[in-house]
Amino acid sequence: MSLADSFARGEKKYELVPDQQIMVAGTALYRIRALKNFGNVKAGDLGGFVRSEDNLSQRGNCWVGDEAQVYDAAVVSDDAQIFGRARVYGHARVSDRGQVLGNAQIFENGWVFKNGVVFDNAKVFGAAQVRDNGLAYGDAEIFDNVRVVDHAQVCGDARIGGRTVVDGHEKGSGF
Repeated sequence: MSLADSFARGEKKYELVPDQQIMVAGTALYRIRALKNFGNVKAGDLGGFVRSEDNLSQRGNCWVGDEAQVYDAAVVSDDAQIFGRARVYGHARVSDRGQVLGNAQIFENGWVFKNGVVFDNAKVFGAAQVRDNGLAYGDAEIFDNVRVVDHAQVCGDARIGGRTVVDGHEKGSGF
């Protein structure tokens, strides 16, 4: 069952705007429009772009705003927020209260959740995760099986891969 299957039109929180689309990597993405008030979003507000309703849940306060894009099999759910020119694609997920802002990218099987925040030009990919109040920003790249957790910050030009946990207390512990 897809995210779009379980809601009748009158129950949906947003709709695709068919005459406002862009092409990204040969795929049409549609701007979204709020159908009702929720979170900080008001009915009629225009959001960012999604490939289909499968990319953004109709539940919770999740939202894709500004010029942000969510496509391929990526999913934004719960109370997650995507803003700026951020891109979430591939099989990436942003959930719980995760945030992706600025020009950040989450792709492949990257996952941002449990108050994780990724912003500026940071990238999270492979099977990497930013969660539990972790931060990734600047031009940081987090990939492979890295976990950024417990208020840890990865920033600047950092590139962290492998099977590493970066937490707020100790850097580089294996899991």
